[in-house]
Amino acid sequence: MPIPPILDVFVVWHPDDAIGAERFAELHEHFHSPAFSGLAGGAVEVYARSDPWDDGGPPRPLGIATPLGEGLPTAQFNAIVPIIDTNLLRAAAEAANPWNTYLREIAELNQSAGVGVYPVVAKGLQWGTSIVNQILGGIQTLPADVNTDAGLFGRELAQAITQQLQQEANFPARLTVFVSHTKHRSSEEASRSGPAMFERVRDHIQQSHLSAFFDAQDIQPGGDWERTLKDAAGSSALLMIRTDVYAAREWTQREVHAAKHSGMSVVCMYALTAGEERGSFLMDHVPSVVCDLADPDPGVALALNRLVDETLKNTLWQAQTSYLSEDGFDWLPAQSPEPTTLAPWLASHQETQPDDKHLWIIHPDPPLGPAEREVLLQLCAVAGHDVDVDILTPRTFAARGGALKT
Repeated sequence: MPIPPILDVFVVWHPDDAIGAERFAELHEHFHSPAFSGLAGGAVEVYARSDPWDDGGPPRPLGIATPLGEGLPTAQFNAIVPIIDTNLLRAAAEAANPWNTYLREIAELNQSAGVGVYPVVAKGLQWGTSIVNQILGGIQTLPADVNTDAGLFGRELAQAITQQLQQEANFPARLTVFVSHTKHRSSEEASRSGPAMFERVRDHIQQSHLSAFFDAQDIQPGGDWERTLKDAAGSSALLMIRTDVYAAREWTQREVHAAKHSGMSVVCMYALTAGEERGSFLMDHVPSVVCDLADPDPGVALALNRLVDETLKNTLWQAQTSYLSEDGFDWLPAQSPEPTTLAPWLASHQETQPDDKHLWIIHPDPPLGPAEREVLLQLCAVAGHDVDVDILTPRTFAARGGALKT
């Protein structure tokens, strides 16, 4: 199951600028986090470009316009992150300096399909009159605050990459967060001072570079929320604010169900005060973040960070499915299958392919637990698929040698 790389991230900095190594380490950790580990192997990689390739020269070529060697394919999408600090400004100040040429080549690549350049400028650096500004100044830089907040750095870059990928796929250019919440509050929540949790989330989103969120609770009765979610699934993500009575509300259940059915990224932020009378099976099986009600801001930021990562992961998974589908899989969901999503898919599959004798499903890692898998197999059996059923992940598929049952 050889799959070409989907996303390569190149961090470029002058070796005498210390912040470059720090930003590289942060991105390396970010893109090797659990959020992206479920993709097929080699989907995302982060490379350093700093040490001279020749004596005193710039770093190794990127290998984007021209492959570095035979058998080394270029990734489907390449993100280049120049880290701009004092020594880079000095090195590129002269036209004859190899660093000047290297940066100009990066600027030219920014005009290519499948390539994005996202400069980071050292905080407080005055570079407006520099040669580097003449070369890269026309490209939107990431916010200066990413130099002091690794989580924000990962989110800003992941969001920028996601938006460019979606724009190239003719989706809306801005990532929209749908905030699913209830304005009803338990007696314990009502007794607490301060704004409601959804208002804190709204403030965070309005201060970010995310698109203005869509407040689902403002839709009037009769509004086609399910159609709205389905239409926006390619460029949106849903954040659950799971307060005490959230899971029991009919409208929030509908929102989460519609989001899952549409294939949207979903993250749950737990913000319980007294707890729930009962949960809902519709709400689980998604990444979750805990929000400390005594100090909610870090939890809200973490939830938004994870939501953007999940959206990028979904986008990259869709790019990988064009290769995985060649192996004969029937369904390639971006989230682990569950009864909520498997049941409607089985109904649709039976309607469109009534004579299909096998059922082969692959989803991102980690694999389902034995008990989870047993429930899904029982559901498949009820639908008439009780012989040739495979539910795999890239890791378990590769361990089998990249072959399905025949």
